[in-house]
Amino acid sequence: MTPRQLALAVGGLLICLFLAAIDASIVNTALPRIATELHGFDLYAWVTTGYLLSSTAVVPVAGKLGDRYGRRLLLVGGVIYFLIITALCGLAQDMPQLIGLRTLQGIGAGVLLASIFSSLGELLTPVARARMSGLITATFSAANVLGPVVGGFLTDAFTWRAVFYANLPFGVLALIALWRAFPAIRHAADQRLPIDVWGAVTITLATVLLLLALGWGGHEFAWDSPPLLGTLAAAAIVLALFIAIEARAVDPVVPLGLFRDNVIALTSLGSLLHQMSMFGAALFIPLFVQGVLGQSAMLSGGLLAPMVAAMLITNIGAGLAIAQFGRYRAFILAGFAISTAGFLMLASSTSSTSFPFLIVTMVVLGLGSGCLVGTLNLASQNAAPLSQMGVVTAFAQFSRAMGGTLGSAVLGSILLLQLGPRTQLADLAELRQPLTDALHWVFLASAAFVALGLLASLFLAERPMRRRRTLGDQSGGASPTPCEPYRPPAPASGAPRQQ
Repeated sequence: MTPRQLALAVGGLLICLFLAAIDASIVNTALPRIATELHGFDLYAWVTTGYLLSSTAVVPVAGKLGDRYGRRLLLVGGVIYFLIITALCGLAQDMPQLIGLRTLQGIGAGVLLASIFSSLGELLTPVARARMSGLITATFSAANVLGPVVGGFLTDAFTWRAVFYANLPFGVLALIALWRAFPAIRHAADQRLPIDVWGAVTITLATVLLLLALGWGGHEFAWDSPPLLGTLAAAAIVLALFIAIEARAVDPVVPLGLFRDNVIALTSLGSLLHQMSMFGAALFIPLFVQGVLGQSAMLSGGLLAPMVAAMLITNIGAGLAIAQFGRYRAFILAGFAISTAGFLMLASSTSSTSFPFLIVTMVVLGLGSGCLVGTLNLASQNAAPLSQMGVVTAFAQFSRAMGGTLGSAVLGSILLLQLGPRTQLADLAELRQPLTDALHWVFLASAAFVALGLLASLFLAERPMRRRRTLGDQSGGASPTPCEPYRPPAPASGAPRQQ
């Protein structure tokens, strides 16, 4: 694999990342128009919920399949599948049809997200990945910022169906790059082991049940209602069954022994807690600006820009420093500590809070998040056995997705609990003080999440980033230089050959 092929393969992966990330946000701006034309306001939220459910549930299974059968098959097949379903979404004739197609589309997005980060873990050394972490964060940030803007423009200028068709050219570019340059790497020894079908079924079912319960709680059903409690109980039973199956499986979907590793366990927990808190920023800061300060929606969205900019700059700096010195623990500790301070600053905000104070608060939150985004993933990949890179990376993605869902459910419930019957008030001026008091507790809860992350990270082991580590290390072959692609070593006599 030449440097040019490596650059092409990594470029294809970044386009796939942009494609999967922007599709989660580009549709949101078009949803009011979609619901109007398809006569389905009663199913409004399910267009997004179905996508998030399937994309989250499929991640652990996709990570294991990539470890077993190779990442190239999943990436190329995932892009083709994603493009076909995306085109069909643009042809939907009613809301149930669109929701079903979006749910199927989420499966493709989950496969791509699980495979992209695992592929970078296989193709690049930890040091090279640290240097690229800023580029990965920039891709995510660009998708999140451009998604709503592009979605609104296409909906107004053409039709909501153009929102789906706009993804197709990016997908074709990614498909060409991956088909031409991505290597066919497989762990041949694993293919002789039995497939853990029941493990895959139970982890998927447990995830769907839990996400449904979290999505329904406080909205469709009260938290203490029998349907919700029954769904949570079913999720717990299926999860217990999954753990029992994985403990006995020959080749489990999620090897439970991995979580005896200090770094993998604590970085997964840290990703969950960090994402729970960041939903407090993404969901409720615009609500604070509009509902408490009485400002416009445009201004509330613009206030997030300093946070995104600070996060991107800090992430690039942290990645370069980790690549240079090979240490990550200090950045994780600093990230959680700074984020805790940022949410405590937000919790102290009132209707008289000035905009300079809010901008400083956004920068503080961005600095903290920039130290954590990418660094937690780098640490877990550095600790992972290369034959299980996909499982560990996919579980990190899974933890972030679950953290986002759990954070929105918990923080939303805190808000509604504090507001009580006052949520029925139509006059925003009457709601201003109750909303101020309620958001105070929401931001305090977000601070508690990241403070727990800080406490857990105090016990995190420090393992220097290995500068020469690719798939070739497992067979005793020579390791390439930090930015050099993987070249399979010649197998010993009788050893299975990697393909």
